[in-house]
Amino acid sequence: MVDRSEFNAEDFLVDSTFQQYCAGTDKLCIEYWEKYINAHPEQAVVIAEAQKLYVILSGNKRQLNHQVNDFKNQLSPKEIKVLKTNRFLWLKIAAAIVVVIGSFLLYLSYNNFKKNEPVQEVFTWATKSGERKKIRLQDGTSVLLNAKSSLSIIKGFNKKTREVNLIGEAFFDVVHCKDVPFKVHTNDFNIDVLGTAFNVKAYPDELTSEATLIRGLITMEAVGGKGGIITLKPSQKVTFYKNINEPKKSKLAKPSLSRPEIAINHYTLIKDSTIVETAWTKNRIEIYDQDFDEIKDIFEKWYNVEIKFTNTAVEKYRFTATFSKETIEQALSALQDVEDFKYEIKGNQVIISK
Repeated sequence: MVDRSEFNAEDFLVDSTFQQYCAGTDKLCIEYWEKYINAHPEQAVVIAEAQKLYVILSGNKRQLNHQVNDFKNQLSPKEIKVLKTNRFLWLKIAAAIVVVIGSFLLYLSYNNFKKNEPVQEVFTWATKSGERKKIRLQDGTSVLLNAKSSLSIIKGFNKKTREVNLIGEAFFDVVHCKDVPFKVHTNDFNIDVLGTAFNVKAYPDELTSEATLIRGLITMEAVGGKGGIITLKPSQKVTFYKNINEPKKSKLAKPSLSRPEIAINHYTLIKDSTIVETAWTKNRIEIYDQDFDEIKDIFEKWYNVEIKFTNTAVEKYRFTATFSKETIEQALSALQDVEDFKYEIKGNQVIISK
């Protein structure tokens, strides 16, 4: 089987089956390349570029022999015989040669422009609320992307660098490569990895961002370099408190205005050795002594709903619970067994009251 993972646009263009796919002349080739493109989204940009090059080289016209055949069909046999000795036919052939040469020169010019183009192309995976997605990167690293998140890689990944940008939450199992460290960039901190498994949670709409190390070793630093470099060991979790004067439920002193507060603790291990911070990777919601307003953020992303409280006292109710296959209505009903509150569901809106 041909490995096309390192193909550039020109490599695709010289493949005869790819040419037939672009021309739309062979059903089997079309079916094969449509399946290939769907199975390799990381090559979508390169394949699109190859298709553009095909259009340029073909001049958006049918092949010359088709044009000649059509021209012949419009003439009587007698006229064809006369034209064979006529200069007009040679002029058409000469014009066609000029078109081919011109297209080739245009291709070379376009190719040279693309090589000198400084813009880096980015490929992004994204999930909606209530959706999770498994991703395998070119280096073999596996990523599980949680709801309402996005992961971007820059063209050239796994060659000179292995860098990704994350918004939201993802669990990484990184393939070890000492010569090319793996880097995760978020709005709040950057992580350097050699080979390890860890969870990153960095939603822009939440008051904290965190990284939890399961295996291996990572170093991380707040964006802007505030707070120095932090080294995490297995079972440790670092939490960044963002733009607030007092961190939620934190016993630490108020942070200075010059940097976010940073807390390092161990991850939360509960019954059957479940890690609360990564329970979502097993399709479970683990709530451990959390306020209702914290649970609200989890439920909104998990169930694709919008939750509103009509009473601030209800927001401070605290719960410990486990959910997996329950609906939003079943989950709220279970919480009602612990605290007294009412809820009303209208479409994807949930109103919670005293």
